[in-house]
Parts: sequence; C-alpha cells; structure tokens
Amino acid sequence: MNAFQSLSSPTEKSEKIRKKNEQDNLITITEKIKLKKEQHKVLKIICDTYQTSFSEYIHEAVVEAMKFDIKEGNFCVTLLEKINDDDKKNNNSPRQTAPNPMNVDLDMLKKLHTQL
Repeated sequence: MNAFQSLSSPTEKSEKIRKKNEQDNLITITEKIKLKKEQHKVLKIICDTYQTSFSEYIHEAVVEAMKFDIKEGNFCVTLLEKINDDDKKNNNSPRQTAPNPMNVDLDMLKKLHTQL
C-alpha cells in the first residue's frame, strides 16, 4: 500500500463523519407489538399498498402520533408543572397542582384497549 492509497479525500472523510453523526442521533426501539390476526392483515395490506416495511410504517405512525400529541395535547400543563418544580427547587415557591395529562391519556388508552 502506498501513501496515496491510505489517504482519504476530504469528501470521503466528511461523508464518514456525517454518517457517524446520524448514527449517534438515532435510538432503536425494540418493543414487541401484539396485534390480532385481522389487525396484522390490515397492517400488511397498508404496508404493501405504500410499498414500505413494517418498521418504516410504524416509525412514521409513532412520529405522527407524537406530533398530534404535541399539537392537540395539553402539554402546557406538563411544562408548567416542570417549571414549578424547578422553581420549588430554587426558591421553595408553592407548587400549583394541576391534573396530570399523562394519567388522562393513560386512562383513555386503557379504555380504547378494552374496546378493541
């Protein structure tokens, strides 16, 4: 191997760095998803129609669900609670209580799950 073969071009180096940065920013979730046979058939039909894999479709579905929760959910209360908790740690100001939207969402999911 000569000196020219061991050197990478600046473009190759920057591409390697970009790919490494992308990998560092990704987290793989390996949750099992239990579907009824009919639900699985529908999922397969949808994925075949869109010509996408299950994992790509589920990824998009999760991202869209998070966007919906952020836009339509009551995250203001959650953020306010966080701010109040931070204030309480800093100067012992009284904490305002508000309903926890996560518990409300969990209750709705439980009801939906029992209906399926």
